[in-house]
Amino acid sequence: MKYLTIFCRVVVGSLFIVSGLIKVNDVIGFGYKLEEYFAESALNYPGLIPYVIPIAIFIVVGEVLLGVALLLGAWPRLTTSLIMFMTVFFLWLTNYTASCIDRREVFKPSAEMKSFPDTCVETCGCFGDAIPLEPRQSFYKDIVLLILVLPVFIAAWRKKFALNTDSEDLWYLGVSLVLIGVFSVFQLKWLFPVSFTIIAVGMAMVVKRYAGPKVWLMALAPLLVTGYVQYYTYSHLPLKDYRAYAIGNNLIDQMKTATELGLPEPKTLAFYTLKNKITGELKELDSDAYHESEIWKDTTWTAPIADMTYTREVQKGYRPKIQDFKPTDFDGVEMKDSLLALEKCFWVISKDLKTWDPSATARVKAFCDKAQEAGIPVFAITSADYEQADAFRHDNQLAFPFLVNDGTELKIIIRSNPGLVYLEKAVVKNMWAHRDILEFESAKADNFLP
Repeated sequence: MKYLTIFCRVVVGSLFIVSGLIKVNDVIGFGYKLEEYFAESALNYPGLIPYVIPIAIFIVVGEVLLGVALLLGAWPRLTTSLIMFMTVFFLWLTNYTASCIDRREVFKPSAEMKSFPDTCVETCGCFGDAIPLEPRQSFYKDIVLLILVLPVFIAAWRKKFALNTDSEDLWYLGVSLVLIGVFSVFQLKWLFPVSFTIIAVGMAMVVKRYAGPKVWLMALAPLLVTGYVQYYTYSHLPLKDYRAYAIGNNLIDQMKTATELGLPEPKTLAFYTLKNKITGELKELDSDAYHESEIWKDTTWTAPIADMTYTREVQKGYRPKIQDFKPTDFDGVEMKDSLLALEKCFWVISKDLKTWDPSATARVKAFCDKAQEAGIPVFAITSADYEQADAFRHDNQLAFPFLVNDGTELKIIIRSNPGLVYLEKAVVKNMWAHRDILEFESAKADNFLP
């Protein structure tokens, strides 16, 4: 039991640190995920949506601190109880979302209800965009996690472990770094979690060594480190970008279909219900079987009943990483191909002009005016309608054209409102949160590169 507890402490503590840190890296993205969960058509807590960022920060920072506390053996009963609560809660949540998808898969509309009533959260957000798990995969992951948490929880309440000795600290830290290092190299392609763990846990160990075993003071050290990283990534951009629009990505490649890549395609079929005019029997056929059987030629069967027709994905397959980037001008002309064909261009991205940070306007205007003078095209892409965009453009004397695109896709492009993206022949070369936009000449001196 002792060695099982040690093993579980190291694994669970390391997992909580990494999982929390990935979301600390992109807390705005995690906030968007919470919006999906809180929507009326999902968990139905719309009143919490205005507070998703504070809630997200509380969760992710807490996750990191619990991981550090478990490794150090700090406050065993409190730490393991909170970890148990989080594990059980997310086990329920992932099962709920997975069940939603399962219900949708077998849902059959009726005359009274023509579409599936719930909005299903397609990915759980447990590891952000770094490892996009489907809810059912995350549910299985949480079952394994619960199995690992149980021995630690029982041991803590039986007082089988307490605050580590100095030598135990070094041992737990060493083994944890190996686990986090392997995970970082092979899954995350990012070594920052290793250095973060050294700093966060190391500072707590230093505090304990020189200030004594004052757990609250030990907790302050990793809290400050995590808080600083959280402040930086929230105020600027994620340290590591796992999205399809990340610096270095060719957006045309990210838009390629399964056919273009020689990969299996997802298959979606329509399901029809027909009624026998003589017997009243109802028969359901998918669209393939409907056409192959030529039942539509049999006059004893009605045409498919519209109110009972629905579609369902019957085969998984590759979907393009970018599907909803379709900017159009205000005449309805799609501009995607034109934008991606340009030698150089800047995009000013605003998911919502109503929440555009007004302190950014002068910087954006100054930079973009200089860019246009230098012959580099600039386009604003927003979700606003023509009247709102035109009024905003004139009120702020912005000389570049505005295009419109789905706001959800704009949230993915950059975690800043507004944000600036630089491309060369469809390749993302750099991007800036509005706080980080440089003087044009300074950026030009570095060829606009990071």
